[in-house]
Parts: sequence; structure tokens; C-alpha cells
Amino acid sequence: MDDLSVYLVIGILMFCIGLMAGYLLMTTYYARRFLTVAKECEHVDSIAPLITEMERES
Repeated sequence: MDDLSVYLVIGILMFCIGLMAGYLLMTTYYARRFLTVAKECEHVDSIAPLITEMERES
């Protein structure tokens, strides 16, 4: 019975670590993508790249 509880705890910890890692990776990805689109908007002097990015993501 102790082995089952150890495996259960390890499984829960791995699930939590996976959620945190996924959140960090997605936050980093979207922050970089936002900065890229913001630079495009600055160069074009329009919000057209932002609108096309929103259409692409949805």
C-alpha cells in the first residue's frame, strides 16, 4: 500500500510540474509573439499586423 501512495504522490507532483512548465512556456511564447507584432505595428505605423495576428490565432 505504501508503494501505491508513493506512486500517486509522484504522479501528482509530475502533473503539477507539467502544468507549471506548460504555463511558463506558453507565457514566454505569447510574450515574444506580442513583442514581434508590436514591432511590426511600429514599423508599419498601423494596427493591421495586430488584426491579422488576432485572426491567425483565433
